[in-house]
Amino acid sequence: MINTDRFPLYILLILLFSISFSFKGENKNEIKFAFLTDLHVTEGNESENNLARVVDDINFSEVDMVIITGDYTETGSDSELVLVKKHIDKLTKPYLIIPGNHETNWSESACLKIHELWGNDRFIIEFNNFILVGFSTGPFMKMGDGHVKQEDIQWLRKELSFRMDKNKKLLSFTHYPLAEGLDNWFEITDLLKQYGCIAAFCGHGHKPGLHNFDGIPGIMGRSMVFRNDKLPGYNIVEIKNDSLYVFEKKTGHNSLRQTIKFPINNPTEIKGLHVSPKPDYNVNKQFPDITKSYQWTDTASIFSGVCLVGDSVFIYGNSLGWLKAINFKQNKIEWQTKFQGSIYSTPALYNKIIVFGSVEGIIYGLNVKSGTINWKVNTGKPVLASPVIKNHSVFIGGGNTTFYRLNADTGEIIWKFEEVNGLIQGKATVHKDFVVFGAWDRHLYCLSAATGELKWKWNNGRPNILFSPGNIVPVISNKRVFIAAPDRFITSLELKSGKQVWRSNKHQVRESIGISPEGNEVYFKLMNDSIASISTIDKDFKTVWVVDAGIKYDHNPCPLLANNNFVFGATKNGLITAVNRQKRAIHWMHKISNSSVNNMVFDEHNNIWTSSIDGKISRITFKKPDSQKTVILNTNE
Repeated sequence: MINTDRFPLYILLILLFSISFSFKGENKNEIKFAFLTDLHVTEGNESENNLARVVDDINFSEVDMVIITGDYTETGSDSELVLVKKHIDKLTKPYLIIPGNHETNWSESACLKIHELWGNDRFIIEFNNFILVGFSTGPFMKMGDGHVKQEDIQWLRKELSFRMDKNKKLLSFTHYPLAEGLDNWFEITDLLKQYGCIAAFCGHGHKPGLHNFDGIPGIMGRSMVFRNDKLPGYNIVEIKNDSLYVFEKKTGHNSLRQTIKFPINNPTEIKGLHVSPKPDYNVNKQFPDITKSYQWTDTASIFSGVCLVGDSVFIYGNSLGWLKAINFKQNKIEWQTKFQGSIYSTPALYNKIIVFGSVEGIIYGLNVKSGTINWKVNTGKPVLASPVIKNHSVFIGGGNTTFYRLNADTGEIIWKFEEVNGLIQGKATVHKDFVVFGAWDRHLYCLSAATGELKWKWNNGRPNILFSPGNIVPVISNKRVFIAAPDRFITSLELKSGKQVWRSNKHQVRESIGISPEGNEVYFKLMNDSIASISTIDKDFKTVWVVDAGIKYDHNPCPLLANNNFVFGATKNGLITAVNRQKRAIHWMHKISNSSVNNMVFDEHNNIWTSSIDGKISRITFKKPDSQKTVILNTNE
């Protein structure tokens, strides 16, 4: 996080999972630093030249350090990360850097490159009487609200309890504002307020301004390119005489424009500014027959889904790289095995083997009883995709070049397809001799399940890779493939040929999709409060129904779940909604947390199990499903 090549004497201590150092200025109650955010650098673009100008400008300024709070790249690619580091390493001032959503959402290395280049994604330093702390706010490898990992909260609590005293002044740095849009913002503000944080700096909004983060002065920095200005710029922050000042600095100009000023001991300027409301769980009182009958809470975040094993065990992976088997009847850990990096791949069960992928680039087959390794396949690239088990085989995307079919018993490679040019993140769908999957290279692929040969590939014709079908689960029914991608179109293709049947953006979709048990309807969770049903029988696009599902704006890619009676959707803020398929109305709603739900699965008793990124595994039980009242909010078409 600090430019150690130029300033090795500043580093006193490197701790596991953190970087910290201490140095002194002339006046212990003063600090002055350049504050950069939202650079959005792309190779060969004018943004690269703008960054070079900003670096040169800072090198001629009188600041103690430089702090960069994320979105320093446009797509988070490894090449963009290397490019940014090349430029900011030319700073003659020490710098600290944390990632933004553009680095953590679309990272081809699953964020490993950030650690390789800068050592970590968080920092804590002491400068005079100031403590500066910064940490990642996600989201991590999928669309959703920002999120501070559970292990980062524990780290923050430990560091502050160790370092803070009555003479120290605390400054916080994140990419997301500590407000709505960061799902666990209230946990962070509660902790920072405990230690008297005098200001919380952020980016993301691109527009400079003063905010009220639950009583903490919030300072949003301007982006490198702002409004219609031709010259790039940045922020300079100065604390002196018990006041905090923020200035806008344009490259090539000597003058500064003051944008914010307030006394740090009594920041009355934030009074009257909007304060985000705390999460509301009152919806659960409306449906008392729906209960969270079991919950397991991890000490780390969870990015994978949950895999049920029999009637007493579930398995999942966490953000610290532990794959865990939990006996929920005894509420204890059966076994846990450590792997490198966060686990995003949802484990799948085959006989007595658990299969999943790791960001270290290995596909594993573990003994389901002990967690010991039965077999492994090294792909050389981070494996985020979840496996599909079919015909004694594992079908899984391995990193950003190759899709595999493996022998599920031995891990032997049956075939591999090596013509992909982007991260394969989503789960494939296997139907007869067809394997369909998407990648972050703009393409949807269809392979022969038997041979791995390419049958066809399709793209939407748009050059932007962020519109790729990279994190989707295709649905196959009635000889057609259906997908919902970040371009917000629903697309139907012929399964045999890949020929486009229709495309529609009538409903604003993202990546969330599901299918009815009989296959006649495909379901989509829309971005505008609704769940919709589309016919798979009609050749032309046809909406069967749209229900206002009470989910508000949402872009969580969690697939929808369906049984004979209901369709279930899950949101970025932990709300599960059941829609009655026949009555076309809400049947019940239940909020399990305020964080993104990763997946939903039925158990043998028709309960729903979920994992959410705040480290919770939950079981939703329907006490008296026949007696529940169906709530009709709005039904269209």
